[in-house]
Amino acid sequence: MWWNQSRGFDNSAMEGVPVYADVDESSILESDSVNSKLEASYLSYYEEKQQDGAKDSSDFTLAIPSEDYTAISAEGTEVMTDLGGKPGKVLALKAEDSWVEYTFTVPADGLYQMGMEYYALPGKRSSIIRSVKIDGEYLFSQVKKMEFQRMWKESAEPWLDNQGNEFNPKREEVTGWQYREFRDAEARTADPFRFYLTKGEHTVKLEAIREPAALSELRIFSPEPLPTYAEVKQEYENKGYKPVQNQVIKIQAEESSLRSDPTLKRIEDREPLTEPFNKDAIVLNSFGGVGWRTGGQWAEWDFEIPETGLYNIAIRYGQWFLNGIPVERRIMIDGEVPFQELNALKFPYKAEWQVNKLGNEDGEYFFYLEQGKHTLRMEVQVSGVGGMIEAVLNTTHKMSLLGREITQVTGTNPDPNGDWQLEQNIPNLVPRLHLMARTLDDAVQDMYAFGVADGSSELSTLYEARDRFLEMAKDTSSIPGRLQQFTDLQSSLGLWVNGLMKQSIVMDYIEVKSEDQPWPKDAAPWYTRVGTMTYDFFSSFTKDYSGIGNTYKNEKVLDVWISRGRDWAEIIKQMVDEDFTPNTGIKVNVNIIPTLAADQKQILLLANTAGLAPDVALGVEGEVPIDFAVRNSLVNLNEFSDYQEVAERFRAGALIPYKYDNGDFALPENQNFTMLFYRKDIMAQLGISEKDIPNTWQEVMELIPVLQQNGMDFYYPHAPNNPSLAINEFAPFLFQYGGDFYKNNGMLSDLDSPEALTAMKMWTGLFTNYKLQKQADFYNRFRSGEMPIGVADYSTYILLSTAAPELTGWWGMKPMPGIEQADGQINRSTGGLAQTGIIFKDTDMKEESWEFLKWWTSADAQENFGSELESLLGVEARWNTANVEALKRLPWQQDDIDAIMEQWEWFKEREVVLGGYYTTRHIANIWNEIVLNGKFPREAMEQGVREINKELSKKREEFGIETSQTSSAKEEGGQK
Repeated sequence: MWWNQSRGFDNSAMEGVPVYADVDESSILESDSVNSKLEASYLSYYEEKQQDGAKDSSDFTLAIPSEDYTAISAEGTEVMTDLGGKPGKVLALKAEDSWVEYTFTVPADGLYQMGMEYYALPGKRSSIIRSVKIDGEYLFSQVKKMEFQRMWKESAEPWLDNQGNEFNPKREEVTGWQYREFRDAEARTADPFRFYLTKGEHTVKLEAIREPAALSELRIFSPEPLPTYAEVKQEYENKGYKPVQNQVIKIQAEESSLRSDPTLKRIEDREPLTEPFNKDAIVLNSFGGVGWRTGGQWAEWDFEIPETGLYNIAIRYGQWFLNGIPVERRIMIDGEVPFQELNALKFPYKAEWQVNKLGNEDGEYFFYLEQGKHTLRMEVQVSGVGGMIEAVLNTTHKMSLLGREITQVTGTNPDPNGDWQLEQNIPNLVPRLHLMARTLDDAVQDMYAFGVADGSSELSTLYEARDRFLEMAKDTSSIPGRLQQFTDLQSSLGLWVNGLMKQSIVMDYIEVKSEDQPWPKDAAPWYTRVGTMTYDFFSSFTKDYSGIGNTYKNEKVLDVWISRGRDWAEIIKQMVDEDFTPNTGIKVNVNIIPTLAADQKQILLLANTAGLAPDVALGVEGEVPIDFAVRNSLVNLNEFSDYQEVAERFRAGALIPYKYDNGDFALPENQNFTMLFYRKDIMAQLGISEKDIPNTWQEVMELIPVLQQNGMDFYYPHAPNNPSLAINEFAPFLFQYGGDFYKNNGMLSDLDSPEALTAMKMWTGLFTNYKLQKQADFYNRFRSGEMPIGVADYSTYILLSTAAPELTGWWGMKPMPGIEQADGQINRSTGGLAQTGIIFKDTDMKEESWEFLKWWTSADAQENFGSELESLLGVEARWNTANVEALKRLPWQQDDIDAIMEQWEWFKEREVVLGGYYTTRHIANIWNEIVLNGKFPREAMEQGVREINKELSKKREEFGIETSQTSSAKEEGGQK
């Protein structure tokens, strides 16, 4: 038996496992009704057509002008003239869901490819998404989301702060016509899609999914395979091309002329050979890194060739992101891939800088370049591991199905010692486990064949899942005790896929040279690097890391503290220096403080007590402003004449937590939102259409038994290990029934009202009467299918958008359920307390501080910040601004933003009062008493209200503020 020595996994584990070679896998997985409802993947479609004998067509090219359509949507389209310097008419699809259909004829059965010439119109800065139907059908899943990028460039040279540190300039869009074939948006296949068409007439329908764009022409053509390098080399020899001499053209990677995505930017590298290098300051001397990782992203460089002839090309790069796994790029010169080997060029892994000398085992490649200007484009390619990714994703889908079948038999918390007779109750249980294990084992072997280093830690997830499947197949009675492990494995495989699809490299420069010139050096000697590290270490004791960008001393300057990460603060400071200061003349220093709520509050309190508070603080947690307002430490924003005008930027309910003693003491920067998430595939499997997704809590309660009968459950958040969240979990029910937390201007708790009691009964009833799980990881159980529907917040939206690639297109989001009112409206009230901006009262720049806060919370600034943040960090950092207009401008898909805006119509936040932490504490206690201890709701509520009222009075007395007792005494005195 041979073992993988570095990881301890047995590479002979599949010996003796049946191959099932003579069995149709679909018959073994006959219960996989979910997959039968979905289109096949492109790889499955293409493989099936090849097995059916389909061949590439030949000698066919057809260009259909965009205005020669046969049908068009009634709205959302426009015929434009002379767009982008192109004479004549073109058709624009401007609105989401607009479409155009064309009719064409092909001369023979065969495989054809398609592409289109397009022009990106002003939108939300995102790439254009289109889907295509052939003869009324999506032939495979990837045609439902094809991506066509915009073009971006730097708006200026990098700027330097007054400490000599370099910063990225803004990226601005470049308009112009582009051509792109219909390809996989995630670049899992190297070639454009091949569509099988029979001889005769067909229709092709283009649908707008995201962003407006004009179409010049649609092209349908026969595939043209790329030549191999050997063929190209022979052509060079036949034409008598000769290598040049004494030529070196160095192209600095950070000076990219065009890129597909504003997230692609200059970055800093401290390796001494990286050019240019400055030991005393930040120099953005390389390109790419973690931002250049997503399939289809490209960057382009211009360079000048002084002499016609044959050249070599080298790329100095770093690829230390995927342990032991090569990453790929498609290389294009002057818009064409020169030969097959560059369609998916590998960049091997190494924990330091390398030089990729473009070539193969026979030597370096030659490139024929004529004198003059040329372009070189590099595009992220994932085709080398595309088959493995698909195999693992298919396995996660099968795991999801099998997991649901198991829980239908055992329930979600089975007795691991019970005799559940799973083999008798679940068809083909053991063969299915064997097939999943073999799929993962094949993926491991394919990864090794691709070039993964032996012992790479990146393969441990596949080994682990394979071995667990084999163990379950060997002893099926152990499966009930392994349900959590099974779910965790599914999550791990999904994360493995997500990680493998992020193919990052960082580049220093591209060198085009003659063969007689030496190749560039990989990395600096170890002693040089140690010297640089030592210098950096000692320099760190004298550098100020809290200040961002330009810092001013001995001047009148606005002091702004930001409780966010450095990347966030750098964007804000850059916006200040480029926009706010030039337009207002107000200079600003920006400093970073901790983001943890407790640390943030402590630092601000200490600074305020010591007389060192800033003028403005941003990123302040939503419950903090009232703590400072009651201490008379904040400026009442009502003092400014235009406060009401500024307040209209937000939902009225978003301002409630910042009101105290008839004043307003903060502006919201961002805010959370709570939505209903659901799995489209599983809902369809249960016979529940999209229009039947619950709108009210009554409909939810009707759905829960259906879910539980099928081994699934509904999710409503509850965090037993974090009682402070209980108030947010209860608030929607309270608000939807028309209740509130406090009365008498925050003097007393209002939780003894009939509305509050009804709300508490409904909230706790979900856990007592309907037996919802008291604690669950919704994200992972949503992925596994155990909880295919539930209520969650913005963080879940981000997780599903970025870390669940296997669910792309399988989930949806709607406003959260509510209570139907007498007039038929559904009250969906809920809040989403987040971060705020405040002005400290000790400031001697009150008007300047207000100007800053107005500027920062404006729609333009919030849109700019959100766009720059997403450009820098990707969709996982999407800014959930509280400014309603700015939120609409950010690159949400229309269905998502429509759902969010519908939910925001009911946005209502709770009041923050002195002693309110007792409300938070006792709502958690009340839940525990009712759900865990069986106490009657009224009894638990009355007991909790008594304790809350005591603390409210105590805290108000502590600060010398009127209490309910003093108020009553005044009233009695007045009556006498």
